[in-house]
Amino acid sequence: MSIFSCTYRITIQKKQVKIVYIYRAVRQELSTPETGPYATFGILALRLEAGQWQKVCLTADVSTSRSFAADLADRCTAGQLDPRQLNDVIEDALAF
Repeated sequence: MSIFSCTYRITIQKKQVKIVYIYRAVRQELSTPETGPYATFGILALRLEAGQWQKVCLTADVSTSRSFAADLADRCTAGQLDPRQLNDVIEDALAF
């Protein structure tokens, strides 16, 4: 799955860091028997491989708040979070 075909770099404390992972909040339409249909946001992790962004994982139904999910995704990108840690980071963020 190709999402972007470009290279990202960010500057953290005057040091340029190559972006390997990017995280994006993605809107989802889900449904449960108890609540019926509802809109929610998950977080998609992408990795740069051979010049193309490839899907690594998607954590579904993180929050019904777009701003919460987008802010968390941006912080994961800035910190270059390893996708294996994504669920733990989400749990910690939801605890506050």
